Amino acid sequence: MSIFKRIFSSYISHKKVSIRNSLIASAALFSINTNGVFAESKNYVAVEPLTCDIVKSIALPSDEVICLVDRKQDVHDLKISPKQARLLKKADKVFTLGTEMTPAMRNWVKRNSTVVLGVSAIDIDDHSDHDDHDDHGHSAKKHDDHDDHDDHGHSAKKHDDHDDHDDHGHSAKKHDDHDDHDDHGHSAKKHDDHDDHDDHDHGGVDPHVWHDPHNIIKMGEVVSKSLKKDVPERKLRKAISNRFKTFDKTLEDLDKWIVKQVSTIPSSNRVIVSKHKAMDYYGDAFGFETISLLDFLGHSSSLRPQNISKVLNELKEENVKVIFKEQVPASKLVNNLSKQSSIPLSSNQIFVDGLMMEGNTITVAVHNTCTIVNELGGSCDETTGFDLASNWGSLNQ
Repeated sequence: MSIFKRIFSSYISHKKVSIRNSLIASAALFSINTNGVFAESKNYVAVEPLTCDIVKSIALPSDEVICLVDRKQDVHDLKISPKQARLLKKADKVFTLGTEMTPAMRNWVKRNSTVVLGVSAIDIDDHSDHDDHDDHGHSAKKHDDHDDHDDHGHSAKKHDDHDDHDDHGHSAKKHDDHDDHDDHGHSAKKHDDHDDHDDHDHGGVDPHVWHDPHNIIKMGEVVSKSLKKDVPERKLRKAISNRFKTFDKTLEDLDKWIVKQVSTIPSSNRVIVSKHKAMDYYGDAFGFETISLLDFLGHSSSLRPQNISKVLNELKEENVKVIFKEQVPASKLVNNLSKQSSIPLSSNQIFVDGLMMEGNTITVAVHNTCTIVNELGGSCDETTGFDLASNWGSLNQ
């Protein structure tokens, strides 16, 4: 059965669970209302599909969250239409990954109503707190127990998102929603490759932070903090906190699941080769070397012999088993390098720029992980992974 059919069958099998969880959430909200606290519905706009999925997972069921960009649209190339501009202007708040991922938001991020939750808004996880990840090559600093949530593996630096949810115990340095943290510790060479129009300049910053689940948690902290500013009632803030705790728990379970899957790959095979510099956060989190072909070639429309020779030697030296394609059909660059190096292309693509056409934030992480693990000689437990995706999906019912 294909991985996409597995996604579909997993969602069907968990439909009853999702409905039940939805009813529970509705009952909880009804209980809040009948106790004399009424939620005033808010109108939020989330720009990117990934952002929309995150915001919907934390916002109250009574709030309206509008997804500005369709999953078929490449957010790098977004041109905001008059209709989209009207939605942005009318929103109580706008959530976005920021200009590093969506350049069209350059004039909107300056507005007080805009909340950035991408690379410029969070402190990138340095993995010093992954005490259960020793098997994938990370040092593990022992951390103190923090509140009653020390089981999720985060060091707990004091941050200002503790209004009614001091008890989630996350590593998160105090930050504003609009900080400009270009010094997040990942190099990203500028490139202007336009082969098949799927290459993008991120201005020296790698925005693909969500490939590390701990970074998604920090993105969620930004969302949770912002949403709670809109609700003065303590009970409603508590309801947002409880949704964030489920969000947090699911991502911690995802992190542990990925570690377990990666542990099945022979250590000599743990090299991810793809076209763009988009999987570095994943590699840092789970013990892979990552190779971006464009770092070696620069401009793929001018494949100079010396550059081709350089990348072919690198692939040989690193014992590369497979080149991961990022699109279907694969780009000319990866096709040519696959033929010249005799290294096969991955049977499935990896999704580096956001969500798949079906599923959610967890679905794409499970798909990418199983694609990587199976291609590199490991064995991936897809069923458990998609159970996590279904748990996440219940938050959006």
